[in-house]
Amino acid sequence: MKSTRPTVRAIVAIASISTAGFTLSIANAATLNTKLPSESQAILNLPVTVNQPSQPLASALKVLSATMGVNITFNDALTSGKNAPAIKGVMTRKEALQKLLGNSGLEAKLNETTIYIQQVADTADKTLQLDQISVRAKRSYDIGPMPGLGLTKEEIPGNVQSITAKEIKESHALSLTDLMNSKLQSVTVNDYQSNPFQMDLQYRGFTASPQLGTAQGISVFLDGIRVNEPFGDVVNWDMLPLNALSGLDIFPGSNPIFGLGTLGGALAMRTKSGFDGQSLDAEVLTGSFGRKQLQLSAGGNNGVIAGFVSGNFFMEDGWRDNSPSKVNQLFGKAEWQNERARMGLSMLYAGNKLTGNGLLPEQMVDQSPKQVYTSPDKSKNDLLQFQLSGVWDVTDTFNITGQIYNRKSKRKTKTTDVNENFSGYYTPNAQGRQVLYGYSDINNDGLPDYNTYALNVAADANGFALDINGNPAQVDDGSGNFIPNAAFDVNNLAIGTNFDTPVAGVGQATIPRNDGLAGPDVPRWTADPRMIDNNVIYNFTTPATILGLGQFNNPLPTAFYQLALNYFQNQAANAGVASAGQGGGAFAGTNEFGGPVIAKYYLAAYAEFQGFDIDNSYVDDNGFFNRLIILDPVNLALRDPDVYVGGCDGTLLGVCAYDANGYQINRDGAYGGMDSQTGLGTGTGVIDGTPTAIISETEVDQLGKGAAVQFNWNLDKHKFMLGTSVDMADAGYTSGQYLGMLDAKRNGYEAPNELGYEFYARDAAHALRLNDFSGDSITKSIYASETWKPIETLSVTAAARFNWTNVKNSLDVNSISKFLEASLGSLRNEINPLALCRGVDNDGDGLVDGTFCPTGIDSGIYPFDPNAPFSNLAQLETTPTEKFKYRSFNPSFGATWQAREDLNLYGNWSRGARTPTNIELGCAYDATLVPLPGTSPVIYQERSIADRRTCNLPTTMSGDPHLKQVRSTSMEFGARGTWGPNIEWNTSIYRTDLTDDIYFVSIAASRSFFQNIGDTKRQGLEMGVKGKWGNASFGVNYALTDATFQSSFDMLSPYNSTAYSDNTQSGTYVIDGKEVKVNNFGKIRVNKGSRMPGVPLHNLNFNFGYELTSKWHIGLNAVVHSEAFIRGNENNKHRAGPASTIRTDCIIPDPNNPGPGNFISTVCDIPRANWRDGKTAGYTVFNLQSSYQLSPEWTLGMQINNLFDKEYASAGRLGLNAFSPGVNGAIGPSGFNYNSSEWQGTSFLGTGAPRSAFFTLSYQFKPDAL
Repeated sequence: MKSTRPTVRAIVAIASISTAGFTLSIANAATLNTKLPSESQAILNLPVTVNQPSQPLASALKVLSATMGVNITFNDALTSGKNAPAIKGVMTRKEALQKLLGNSGLEAKLNETTIYIQQVADTADKTLQLDQISVRAKRSYDIGPMPGLGLTKEEIPGNVQSITAKEIKESHALSLTDLMNSKLQSVTVNDYQSNPFQMDLQYRGFTASPQLGTAQGISVFLDGIRVNEPFGDVVNWDMLPLNALSGLDIFPGSNPIFGLGTLGGALAMRTKSGFDGQSLDAEVLTGSFGRKQLQLSAGGNNGVIAGFVSGNFFMEDGWRDNSPSKVNQLFGKAEWQNERARMGLSMLYAGNKLTGNGLLPEQMVDQSPKQVYTSPDKSKNDLLQFQLSGVWDVTDTFNITGQIYNRKSKRKTKTTDVNENFSGYYTPNAQGRQVLYGYSDINNDGLPDYNTYALNVAADANGFALDINGNPAQVDDGSGNFIPNAAFDVNNLAIGTNFDTPVAGVGQATIPRNDGLAGPDVPRWTADPRMIDNNVIYNFTTPATILGLGQFNNPLPTAFYQLALNYFQNQAANAGVASAGQGGGAFAGTNEFGGPVIAKYYLAAYAEFQGFDIDNSYVDDNGFFNRLIILDPVNLALRDPDVYVGGCDGTLLGVCAYDANGYQINRDGAYGGMDSQTGLGTGTGVIDGTPTAIISETEVDQLGKGAAVQFNWNLDKHKFMLGTSVDMADAGYTSGQYLGMLDAKRNGYEAPNELGYEFYARDAAHALRLNDFSGDSITKSIYASETWKPIETLSVTAAARFNWTNVKNSLDVNSISKFLEASLGSLRNEINPLALCRGVDNDGDGLVDGTFCPTGIDSGIYPFDPNAPFSNLAQLETTPTEKFKYRSFNPSFGATWQAREDLNLYGNWSRGARTPTNIELGCAYDATLVPLPGTSPVIYQERSIADRRTCNLPTTMSGDPHLKQVRSTSMEFGARGTWGPNIEWNTSIYRTDLTDDIYFVSIAASRSFFQNIGDTKRQGLEMGVKGKWGNASFGVNYALTDATFQSSFDMLSPYNSTAYSDNTQSGTYVIDGKEVKVNNFGKIRVNKGSRMPGVPLHNLNFNFGYELTSKWHIGLNAVVHSEAFIRGNENNKHRAGPASTIRTDCIIPDPNNPGPGNFISTVCDIPRANWRDGKTAGYTVFNLQSSYQLSPEWTLGMQINNLFDKEYASAGRLGLNAFSPGVNGAIGPSGFNYNSSEWQGTSFLGTGAPRSAFFTLSYQFKPDAL
């Protein structure tokens, strides 16, 4: 025999539709035997399991009210003396009412949240005035991610807040963040991306954000699936379909039932079901910013099988320049049920293209907030999720719920940022001009034309040539001086045939074998003495023409020819490098002076120094050493003298130009024309060929799988839950970055043909791979919750969860950070300065004429090789797989007391934990002091800095050590109740303390890390009141949110006016007995008590609605936030106005010895631009809504957002504006100032959208009622 209490399945079904069905408008009220609104139909078509004996009708109605969870109101006189029949089984609510009322002469009328029992209309006594009995049904909340255990709000020891499907629909909100900002207490949004689907949600000072690098503190669930992504715990709001939701609840504090990551709260959303009733909804929206939206949903059931499907299709141009977005969301659910069980299979798909062009400098906001700083910043998000869930009512008081899920997502981004590090010397493209050194190649063998001569003449002990009679070329005059020998016959030299075979009978000397091989001495050889006497050896200009005295373009041995060819074609890589190994060993022969020499093909770094060519040499097939003389360039008279070819920009072998004072021209004017007092560059900089954009492309692939089972006991005095879950995640991250240009609208684009030749990372094909990442994690949990009611008015709750988490990370780190400050501009192509001239000999000198030499530099570009042994940037350095283990036990305790019918008091204490995410572990800061190589005495530095590891999101990460998990402790005390039948109120105070909180901290200009920064605190006050008065409805929510750092730490914030400005004080300090290298330049000290950025202290939202007629409704909403600090001002000390000067080492023109090239080193105080305020101002934004019901099915709506066109900002950070006007710097088409010293300090702001108007047309199917 079943109990008369509702089954868990019924409770679950009631909870699954939230309170949407309990808030029907008065205009839609109707009796049960007339056409009902679809939401009314949904309520009455819900299945319910009943088992009621025959009893007085009044008692039967009270039991049914509790079973259904719907208020039933009636006059006691109407039911007096009437009995209800016994009813039993699974049926719809409508059927249960009909069976109870039977032949009682009464009927049910549904009006808003209440079913009224009255006499049948044609016999009703309209003058009957009796007291009414009202049975108030209390909504059941699912405690935990999955359904199964239901508590009323009065039994929950916390300020749980809810939004119904009806409120979601009527709000016409685009995203959850926008919705919650206008409806809930302690909620604010930060629009760092300038896209309604990419906002940060702040709740009680904790964040749920789609941005990597943001510390997350809120768990978000959809039908029990945690939708915080594995990589960074981010929440992609654009993947959550609002029109598929039946409602949402936000639970405050560190509730352990919701698992890891629940530091400040948990957001639980539920989707609609076909068992909610027959429905068909459609809405189209159009209006400002080219916004268009279509929302469709439909559902129904036959009592056993149900289905629901929804679609949301959105597109807009965006209110800012170049900011289009598209959102496509599809949700479907198929379900089956019988009397004891229900199973469902759901699918969610999202395919979205979002543009969020980020923050805008305050100076540009003042001009026009619609413009963008740089664009585009695009994200392409794709999601495919499946879930199988079920509930089994084992008994009337015990049920089992479970789920398994698979969630696969991909996120691809392409972002454009300003290239702030664009220094380097100007490289003219020299199109149409001869700038390379042109060498004749008359025989087209790929080498410059050359002369050669062999060292094959026998020599005496003094190294002089011998003739065939053994006479040396010179003899001793008796006093140690050598003079020409008259007997020497230069025309009959003793010429050898093989290096190892001496010429017989001429007295040839020998020398020790110097080639490193064992063996006897070798014959001594020299060159024809006429080569030296006639200076033929130094003939660099013309082909050899004297018979026997050298040869012109003599065929080279194959091995040496290949060596020479390789060296000439790769001059930039091989300039100044000699190659050994030709011939018999380390030394291939002897020169004419008897010295051992190596075979080589040497290219001088500076082509004007032709004398270096004398060192070129090889060994011929007979083993004789040969000299090779490269003939001079043939275009010296035709070359452009204003373009220099050689060692430019330090060690770079390329082309460069000089100014009128003879100084190399820098692309950044801040490094040219130094001021004699400050060292500040007064140059214009260079527009031509300078990359102004950095374009980054990333991809994150994620796969989440999991399962959970939960056992629930709903007893009279105990609500007990025991559950277990396992969640597995795999994530992969790849990234690349390259240089580009900004057009007049500051759109970034690939420009390989516009950039200076030296920039290697010039397009996507040459993007530098930064860091590749892969990781997986598994979390196993067991949890329990008990709510005990020792007396009817007191509920005591205890809960706990134990988590086991294992994380594995594998990180491939680009080695660029070990050699450079992660500057793409430092990856440079070089120039082969020596070009071949191919053509004809018009002047009869035996060489190609200089007019045939190539123009420009394209033929001489030598690409940077990321695979080169030194840089090896194409092959990422694989770090060992890192493994981390985390364990946590998190309990909670709370109690509620129904002091009076209209007053409920509560309090709770709880602990929570968040394990570091994959990305945080991959970017963790290691403060371990390690010795710096080559220091004596030993100097120490933090490992992450000493190893030059870096993490510059969203493009770079670096493998580092263990981070501690974040632990939270929360307390909350509050009261709630009613004032009369129509007004509800609440108030609460709370505090959450975190230990080992994780923050994204900059350590150096291009190095940032996640770091445990110590303690943080969030505390505050919440108050709210809502209700109805006649035709009016209202709601007011106020929150004071105080979020502060509770530990001191240092972080880089160079654009903070209080940042340490002395760059001459870096050095070593003794810390814990170790001499440690320290540099505090550009850093700020964040002290205990500093308020966190992005969290306003005061927050208020107000909602007012009024029914002008039964068909016409208007509503007004206001959102109020006080000022908030912006990022970079974590110390709260940044001030607007002049900044302190930077003291640094510098070079200035020598005042005592003026002139080009005369500089001295000194210390300069460099002025900085004035700063803007480090806060976002408080603001109030009003929104107006109105709707008119054209017919029972059709409704026309209008909404005006930002009614009074308020300019405001919800987020910001400190920085420099590269598009600042200036006195010295050249200004490009985009407004880019090419002298970075003139960039103005600014606050980059996330501005809100201006006034906008949207119109909607809605259709809602109205099925006929029985």
